[in-house]
Amino acid sequence: MLKHVSLWLALTAVLSGLASAADYSKFTTPGLAKAQITHSDIAPLISYYQQQNWLEVTELGRSVEQRPVYLLKIGHGERKVLAWSQMHGDEPTATAAIFDLLAIIDAQQQQHAATGKGGPAWLDEISLYLIPMLNPDGAERNSRYNALGIDVNRDALALQTPEGQLLMQAAKKIKPHYGFNLHDQNRYHGAGDNKKPATISLLAPAYNEARQINPSRHAAMQLISAVKPLLDKAIPEQLGRYDDEYSMRSFGDTFSGMGISTVLVEAGGNYNDPFRQLARQLNVQLYLRWLELISSGSYRDYDLSGYNSIPMNNSGGMKDLIISNINLPKVDGKGVLARVDLAFTAGGNGRGSAGLDEIGDARIYGAYHSLDASGMAYQAGKAYPLVKPLQLTTDNYLKLLADGYSHFSGDAGLLSNNSGLPVAINPRGVNGPWPQRHASTTFLLSKDNKVQLAVINGRLIRLADGSLIDPFGGN
Repeated sequence: MLKHVSLWLALTAVLSGLASAADYSKFTTPGLAKAQITHSDIAPLISYYQQQNWLEVTELGRSVEQRPVYLLKIGHGERKVLAWSQMHGDEPTATAAIFDLLAIIDAQQQQHAATGKGGPAWLDEISLYLIPMLNPDGAERNSRYNALGIDVNRDALALQTPEGQLLMQAAKKIKPHYGFNLHDQNRYHGAGDNKKPATISLLAPAYNEARQINPSRHAAMQLISAVKPLLDKAIPEQLGRYDDEYSMRSFGDTFSGMGISTVLVEAGGNYNDPFRQLARQLNVQLYLRWLELISSGSYRDYDLSGYNSIPMNNSGGMKDLIISNINLPKVDGKGVLARVDLAFTAGGNGRGSAGLDEIGDARIYGAYHSLDASGMAYQAGKAYPLVKPLQLTTDNYLKLLADGYSHFSGDAGLLSNNSGLPVAINPRGVNGPWPQRHASTTFLLSKDNKVQLAVINGRLIRLADGSLIDPFGGN
């Protein structure tokens, strides 16, 4: 009984918008907090919901590689809402959020069955249609594109892909009044010029080149205005507005022209949140709030001032790491030639090699990680030759770094790295006396002619204690 009481209390908090992270955790679908979500992850969840009597689950059709695409229907109201996720296979956040939403509705239904109270208030007003994972083949590859290499979200006119055909067929058959177009965005988008990440970005897509506002787009803008206070409180200065340049081939713009009030939701980055769990939680809050607003019609009470006050996304406004105030030595090594900042990104979703994007004044950027290197000087490291087997321990590695060796050259098979720290072997584009854009991100930082920090492919090793700062593992 206490377990049920705890669950009902958490459910009440979630539905009221006053939930803590602990409250939300009770409805977080297990196994989806990761960078890649595939069809095999959602198949058992679909099987569970196929057995529930409060929703309908049908197979909408099949992808290029014959993976099923599902349509879930909840409610029986006249106002119709269609939401779809993961039309880009490498954008899984909203798929996880959809299943969290289903877990909340499932808990409401269980509460109603047990107590006669607590069922979703909007069921009589709204018919909610959900397509979780429109592009399962892209999800399998962790790719934006489908199995044919086509961007499904650029297929609204030609309809060359089965996935795009399924979405258009669903829209024409259902005739939704509202559409939620659910995506992930590049984590390097900032929210305006405030040097913070755009953890959530919203948009009412244009339906023509002139970006005019027809009734359906006006309603979408009102829906966004209505949730701005919620997001301003949850993520101060981390709400952005996506670029509204008209894209005639995109589904959001096309649906807007078809009279569907379409809202684009882009889940973005946050500090120390590699799998975008805050954006996932906020997506759920948005869905719940919009269902409430659409059910009551109260979104019509909002004007467009809230929408228009959301700062535009700042593409490239965030970096993974900024090391500021580094002294660059003069050619003869005597004195300081310049004091600069270095800005790094890992690209994509944070996987792969670090890149040095900016040298100079990086004050206009925000960073997920930052380090003030005042008093430290840039030092190009030496190469330690691998001519015989080397067992690398933490102690002997730190000694090599202290002696000015930043990387290894030669036969990589001779090195056994038991240090638990990153190493660079035969790095490309080794720097000279000064760092270079898009060259190696492996070098040393010294103070009073003693190495203090080693930067190994953008990862920082403190020589004083051997600790590691990995800015690309915690975004």
